[in-house]
Amino acid sequence: MPTLDLRFAFDEKGIKNFAPSLVGQDMTYWQDDRRLAHGRVTAAEVKRDRYGNPYVEVELEPFPAPVDGGPESAPAPAS
Repeated sequence: MPTLDLRFAFDEKGIKNFAPSLVGQDMTYWQDDRRLAHGRVTAAEVKRDRYGNPYVEVELEPFPAPVDGGPESAPAPAS
């Protein structure tokens, strides 16, 4: 299961209230900076970086890749 760090422009109280609302939501994210992936948030926790700034760490359950080879399964163009 992929784990992502998400940063939001919330104060500490706002981020603590927002994090639990992410659980169960569908999310689109970059995997290895090359492939756009989709998944469902299974866990969200507020953590702090080394400077004391709060961020949300989420665990994602990836959705299976489309079988038809549609645009969702195409790799992102290199930049």
